[in-house]
Amino acid sequence: MVIMETVMVTGCAGFIGSHLAEKLLREGFNVIGIDNFDPYYSPELKRRNIESLNIFGGFRFFEGDISDNNILDKAFENVTVVYHLAASAGVRNSIKYPTSYCRNDVHNTVILLDHARKRDIRKFVFASSSSVYGEVPENELPMSEDRVPNPISPYALSKLQGEMWCRMFTESYGLDTTVLRYFTVFGPRQRPDEAFTKFIAKTLRGEEIQIYGDGEQTRDFTYVGDIVDGTVLAADGGKGIYNLGGGNRISVNKMVSVIGDATGIKPECVNIEKQPGDVSHTFADITKARKELGYEPKISLEEGTRMHVEWAKKLADSGFVFH
Repeated sequence: MVIMETVMVTGCAGFIGSHLAEKLLREGFNVIGIDNFDPYYSPELKRRNIESLNIFGGFRFFEGDISDNNILDKAFENVTVVYHLAASAGVRNSIKYPTSYCRNDVHNTVILLDHARKRDIRKFVFASSSSVYGEVPENELPMSEDRVPNPISPYALSKLQGEMWCRMFTESYGLDTTVLRYFTVFGPRQRPDEAFTKFIAKTLRGEEIQIYGDGEQTRDFTYVGDIVDGTVLAADGGKGIYNLGGGNRISVNKMVSVIGDATGIKPECVNIEKQPGDVSHTFADITKARKELGYEPKISLEEGTRMHVEWAKKLADSGFVFH
């Protein structure tokens, strides 16, 4: 009788976490999921995501916070890999509420690391962000992992501190940790406040899109399925820090154009002032992830946008209202 490996996914009801949990379940893993349904964005959306996971027999869910020792004591039973994706999200929100990001994204990460190092965990995978690099001059792109980080928002700083705690637990306790810096993830189940979903929803409703700055800022848009593939690969072969990106640098104006093509509706746009904490450009050097993990992004911006639009349409047809 084959006993399948049991893994933990924190933030399993969220955008990337739910896709990761689903992939692992489809591959035959037993998945322990933890999520607190933080009201930063619609808990209804997150509960829909959990419903899609409950159809798998190998899924066990704990509702609550990862700082709750009672939950962790139960959840860690037989777990061999931890994928830590739970976090307070949103760069702009972190500017308003920096203390909650220190508590939720740093303090709780240390609690989880400490539980992991006391058990027979073979790998701890930490979801970080390209935001740790800060403002990078265009002539110094793409960003490689050896670049000195320079976070310009509390969210970015909290991710960098999480990375440093992972390194400390590896060096001091021997816990095998891998850090993944995600670059501008898009696709079905994305948060309603993120640009892709917000722009799609407004386009479908015939409403005006607000673009920060002139729209010529660029992002390395990465489809969620590619991010999930890279995250799973990191559990087996990862050592240190890896960029996970789409391998292309695309302007926000181009993104809006692609959304127009996918919806069949020409978006109405207005330019407004750039927001604090936003960087001008992101572009991942994924050489290390390709070489050491076998990571290779497969989904283009156009194909991923079509799938993102289909999801948004189905959700709207079901009565969900994007805000």
